[in-house]
Amino acid sequence: MSDAEQEARGVPEVDGSPLAGRAAVVTGASSGIGQATARALAASGVWVELAARRVERRAELEKEIAQSGGEALALPTDVTDYAQAEAMVRRVKEACGGVDFLVNCAGVMLLAPIAEADPADWRRMVEVNLMGALHTIRAALPGMLERGDGHIVNVSSTSGRTHEERFSVYAATNHGLGAFTEVLRKEVHPRRVRVTLFEPGPTRSELGSHADPEVMRALADDFKDVEFLGAEDVAQGILWTLAQPDRINVNEVLFRPTDQRDW
Repeated sequence: MSDAEQEARGVPEVDGSPLAGRAAVVTGASSGIGQATARALAASGVWVELAARRVERRAELEKEIAQSGGEALALPTDVTDYAQAEAMVRRVKEACGGVDFLVNCAGVMLLAPIAEADPADWRRMVEVNLMGALHTIRAALPGMLERGDGHIVNVSSTSGRTHEERFSVYAATNHGLGAFTEVLRKEVHPRRVRVTLFEPGPTRSELGSHADPEVMRALADDFKDVEFLGAEDVAQGILWTLAQPDRINVNEVLFRPTDQRDW
């Protein structure tokens, strides 16, 4: 991006950062991997739209980024509503010309044995983990294709590769997102839009805070000898992916703790 283009889009410049002067949307930005990714992008000179439902968390992160010299806009966005996803993309276009990077981190993990699960929890996971990403991609993609530039990162999970007890529908949403991501890559690569599936293993976050406590205790025992990834570790991996030269599309990143053998 030229200096004139960068100035016109009103985004900060960070010397030495290959991402500086671009604009990003990060979903699930109020906590966990989404929050860490938004911070890291802003520190790299990227203008960031903080897409999340939790009002106070969004506002706190927006203030934090501004105090650090970054640029961010925090407005309410429920990605399960396609109209809100469209409105979010319009805001970014009005503020700085369009979405360069879309990082889909929004997700919920409501684990239970199939025979005991609440179907409402299944629907919630499908709506957020799968449909939420589809909505934001559908809203942002036309602008990327028109410009012949852009990068979409879908954050999934190692559960998208495995078939473990209690993970049924959560795993299904991640499998589905993985399949969708690969088809998307094939459709858009002729227009120079890059697509990446990012699959982290166990990561310290609030993702399991709404799951059944008994299930989470069993998982804690399964992983008692594993040092979890930090959300910041995953965020740095995402930044590395986005910073690759235009000729390189990192299709898929599997990102596990060193101590993790299975799953």
